[in-house]
Amino acid sequence: MAINTELIKAHGAAIKGLGTQVTSYFYDYMFSHFPEVRKMFPETMTTQKERLFNSLVYISTNIDNPAALVPYLERLGEGHIKYDTRPEQYDAVGVSLMKTLEHFLGSAWTPEVSATWSEAYNLAAKVMTEAAARSMDPARYKPLSQDGTPVR
Repeated sequence: MAINTELIKAHGAAIKGLGTQVTSYFYDYMFSHFPEVRKMFPETMTTQKERLFNSLVYISTNIDNPAALVPYLERLGEGHIKYDTRPEQYDAVGVSLMKTLEHFLGSAWTPEVSATWSEAYNLAAKVMTEAAARSMDPARYKPLSQDGTPVR
């Protein structure tokens, strides 16, 4: 399925009007459903909520501008290395984002909207994780065991 950039842009504009209540809901959802990621974040979340909000607005505004969006996503992916973010943790973010959008978009959240946002998120996560992998020091990487813990 192709990403419906007009839908993403329209919903991004709606989200922009709601401010950081969107990211407050997002983090509340993520931390309650994926508590294992909480330790990756600061105690006080004000700045983090603003960063995520600004990223959502930027990404949705530039969804049809790959020349601006791809380098931005690559920088985000590279920046997440310092938090020890792993590719499998993007699932928690993706689920939390979809639930947040569903909550705030209400009746506008249709199967088509869900599909296009999922496609957009999956593409963004792919760009970010690939950029992180390219820039990561190979000595820093610790493979995961079958139970999901890093092999020492």
